Amino acid sequence: MLISRPFKSQSNDVPAMPGNTSLGEERMRVLLIAFLTLLFIGIITNLVYTLSQARQGVLQLQQLTSEKLVHVLEQQTADSLNAVELALQSSSRSIAVPVPQQRTHDEAVHDTLVSAIRHLPFVRAIWVLDTEGNMIHDSERLPGKYNLSDRDYFKVHREKPTQGLYIDLPQLSKHGVWFIGVSLRITRPDGSFGGVIAAAVEPRHFHRFYEAIKPGNDGVVSLLGTDGTLMLRVPDQHGIEGKKLDPLPRFVNMLPHANVGSYHAKSSVDNIERIYFYRRVAGRPLVVLVGIGEREVLAPWRNAAQAYTAVSVTFLLLVCWLGYVGLHELRRRASLHKALVSSESALTAAQKLARIGSWEFDLQRKKGKWSEEMFALLAMQKTPDSPPIHHFLEALHPDDRAEVESAFQEGRAWLGELRTNPDKGPVRYLYSSSVEQKNEKGEVTAISGTLQDVTQRHFADEKLNLAARVFNYMQDGIVVTDIDGRIVAVNAAFERITGYPETHVLGQRPTMLRSERHHDAFYRSIFDAVETSGEWRGEVWGKRKNGAAYLQWMTISVMLDNVGRRTGYVAVITDLSEITEANAQLTFLSNHDPLTRLPNRRLLNDRLQQAIDNVEPEHPAVAVLILNVDRLQRLNDSLGHDAGDTVLWEIAKRLIERLPHGDTLARPGSDEFVIVLTRFEDNNDVITFAHQLLDEVAAPIQVQGRTLSVTASVGISVYPYDGISASDLLKNADAALSHAKQYGPGTLRFFKSEMNAQALHWISIEHELRGALGRNELFLHYQPQVCLSNGCLCGAEALLRWHSPKLGMVMPADFIPMAEDIGLIVQIGEWVIRQACAQARDWQETGPGPLIVAVNVSAQQIAAGTLVQVVESALAQSGLQPRYLEIELTESVLMRDTEIALRQIAALRELGVGVSLDDFGTGYSSLGYLSRFPLDKLKIDQCFVRNIITDARSAAIARATIALAHGLGITVIAEGVENTEQLEYLRAAGCDEVQGFLIGRPAPPGQFAELRLSWQAISPC
Repeated sequence: MLISRPFKSQSNDVPAMPGNTSLGEERMRVLLIAFLTLLFIGIITNLVYTLSQARQGVLQLQQLTSEKLVHVLEQQTADSLNAVELALQSSSRSIAVPVPQQRTHDEAVHDTLVSAIRHLPFVRAIWVLDTEGNMIHDSERLPGKYNLSDRDYFKVHREKPTQGLYIDLPQLSKHGVWFIGVSLRITRPDGSFGGVIAAAVEPRHFHRFYEAIKPGNDGVVSLLGTDGTLMLRVPDQHGIEGKKLDPLPRFVNMLPHANVGSYHAKSSVDNIERIYFYRRVAGRPLVVLVGIGEREVLAPWRNAAQAYTAVSVTFLLLVCWLGYVGLHELRRRASLHKALVSSESALTAAQKLARIGSWEFDLQRKKGKWSEEMFALLAMQKTPDSPPIHHFLEALHPDDRAEVESAFQEGRAWLGELRTNPDKGPVRYLYSSSVEQKNEKGEVTAISGTLQDVTQRHFADEKLNLAARVFNYMQDGIVVTDIDGRIVAVNAAFERITGYPETHVLGQRPTMLRSERHHDAFYRSIFDAVETSGEWRGEVWGKRKNGAAYLQWMTISVMLDNVGRRTGYVAVITDLSEITEANAQLTFLSNHDPLTRLPNRRLLNDRLQQAIDNVEPEHPAVAVLILNVDRLQRLNDSLGHDAGDTVLWEIAKRLIERLPHGDTLARPGSDEFVIVLTRFEDNNDVITFAHQLLDEVAAPIQVQGRTLSVTASVGISVYPYDGISASDLLKNADAALSHAKQYGPGTLRFFKSEMNAQALHWISIEHELRGALGRNELFLHYQPQVCLSNGCLCGAEALLRWHSPKLGMVMPADFIPMAEDIGLIVQIGEWVIRQACAQARDWQETGPGPLIVAVNVSAQQIAAGTLVQVVESALAQSGLQPRYLEIELTESVLMRDTEIALRQIAALRELGVGVSLDDFGTGYSSLGYLSRFPLDKLKIDQCFVRNIITDARSAAIARATIALAHGLGITVIAEGVENTEQLEYLRAAGCDEVQGFLIGRPAPPGQFAELRLSWQAISPC
């Protein structure tokens, strides 16, 4: 600010010269006139200049004061709204808004709302609306029901998910008090609209503050919306609150260009000319406006102008009073300067106290002006000269420097947190706020702002955030109480463990979590230990919200403040219920079958031994029954293991219902159940009970939409006749079971000593079978197949045989199922395919012509997934053309792992290998698979052919099978043809091919070759 200094008057005495009086007087007059003229001109010039400068100085001083005043008002308003917003956010997180319902007077919610505004005197009330606008909570406990869905703030939050804090127009309450509605949207975890939480801010609380700082009698302080809507005005002007001023204030058009500014205007309210200073509240649609009466501001200046004008009334008075006026002017200017210096000193002291530095950078001259505190904040040595911009940039953290430098280059203000350069000392965190200064062309010529040291607040916030994260991420529950033992905080793990939400326990005592398993003396001992040593830890039974008791490990500690005074208690709880449940589950599973929950072999042995130990000498009664589910493996192969598990579970349930009280039912193996009976008079009771079990098993079972009927076999041993130990009784009952299975399904047998010999025989078969392939004990026989249309011998089925040097000839029905059980069937099956291909190729070279050889494969060969590779290798190795090989599958192969089987059959067909379905009609389901699988041939099982002449049902099945296959374009072959009647019936029914003893028995390759030659002589093809 330029300040002009008045001239000091100086007197020059000139002595009169003799003889030159007139000339001297004239000269003096001229000089006097000239002097007076010059003095007049100088005074007028000085008057105009001084008054102009003084007026400008008064206005500049007032502008500086008013800008600071506006800044204070804006900061106070922003802080108040931020406090309200924080209270709303805190309350919304603590209150779960339910689906639309009647309002509730929940004390915990009410306490939360009241607590949120307790330290906000300018907030009259706070309330919560649900998604339909119903007021469900409020801090004033208003009676009745209120629906505020028609209010603007409710509609805005419902329709605009991104709307932040919404400030409504002033409204007159039913108490006759003006208030401003401030609201926030409540968003559910899924992002949907969850309601609105709002507060009523009373402008009258700001009225006293505005009144206290109102500048002068003609001054005015107002709070308006950015659209010109009046929120608050001091002095009051009733009737215009909540209305847009007309005409609109000029700042409405200035806001898009500058958030801070000033202008001259005549008030539309009281017609007073004022200088207005406005500032937009940061982040809010509000503007703080301070108006100063121009007449009042320039009153001192007008007084000075009148004083200076009075000098012109008379030249003499001007001369006489020139020194006085000059001195008065100097004194006045000194007073103004002193006031300005005093104001700047006070501002500097306040900035130093608040660790705030101010600065201004001239973007054209690249120079800056700093307050003293700026040097301290940036850890720089104070310099007398204005520091250049690059000094400011170098003092900042390298990661923050680019943004500030970009702002300087683009001529824009910025707002945010900055860090100091770590190379110049410890890093400080500074909050920066700046504004742009523009010339009359709207060009930004300078940027000014403030820096505030917020290092302590930054680290305090980080510590609080870290503590909050640790608090909530702890897997153990945490309960914090005050010194009176009332709960003040819990974490998420506590809510998960106990089932109590935080809102239900705040303000309550932890006694609500106690279980009835402990007496009061136990809890008193805990309290005494905490009071004595400051800590207690141990196992305690707690109680969840649903009333269930659970075991927990608890640590209770005393909390102390900085001076060692007790401020409360903290308890950390670890839920031990999962550990105890897991241990119990492990213990149970170690002794029970996971599927049926029945005792396993380990627990069975223990129970059986207990039964033997507790037997009465005069009436020993312990019987062991082993029940085996017949053909369970075939069921698993056909419908899958899930179906087999369903059957086992249903059988277990039925057997449990039949089991006498105190006896044992166990499942030691995959398809076996063991019953230990201890209450029977004689073997007839055991037989009756065994038949009851067989009847229960035979009852139909629903599995996967099918009705199945299964059978079982039972082996029985009785103490002490069949053994005196648990192992002997189980071994002998198992031997009896093996004997029973030889007589077909649904059979029961008591143990006889000779059965052990049979069991040993099966063990011998298994032992010898494991080495049979390596010892070349396996070989193939071939049974001829004849075409009924021309009588030609068109094929042969390869049948596996085994001759053991120790066991002799072993029947296929004995060793093939065993090979499947012990996992040898895949290896043996591969050998069969290679042998059959080699033999077929040999017959082509030495015989009358090519011949199709059929080879059976098991479900395990399909499941292994290598069948196609084995066939390809065997064909390549033997040189046999693929069309002379036929792979026979059973129904169980198709129904087990259907997709795997389908892919492999398709691959075999693509190779040119034929595929046939063996034993058609004997499984659980067949028809649904005929349309899906690309089959070449269908074989009618011998069980239907055997009775085709005498049994109408067998004949009907055979005819239906032939018709079905022909309808699908599939060749039909019948096996087991033993007489001409059967042959002729099949021929008449349209069967394509036959095989059986009538055609020829299975024979070694040499005999089969002779049979083929003799057949060729009879029926040449």
